[in-house]
Amino acid sequence: MKVLILDEESRLFLAHQGQWTDSAQEARDFAFTLHATAVARSLNLSKFQVLFFFPDIDYKILVATSPVTQPSK
Repeated sequence: MKVLILDEESRLFLAHQGQWTDSAQEARDFAFTLHATAVARSLNLSKFQVLFFFPDIDYKILVATSPVTQPSK
């Protein structure tokens, strides 16, 4: 199992060395959901998902999403 970051706007996964890929197989494994969330926030991603990915069966489970920001009034 891998822990991945998906940019919801581009639909790309974060890969190694700051690159992005459309392949979950090639995406970087963050090992922990808290680490993945911290990295996504540090990259200032406005909309992201943290996913569990099971490469053997090509199956993804949504674990967390970026916080919803309320529009200012």
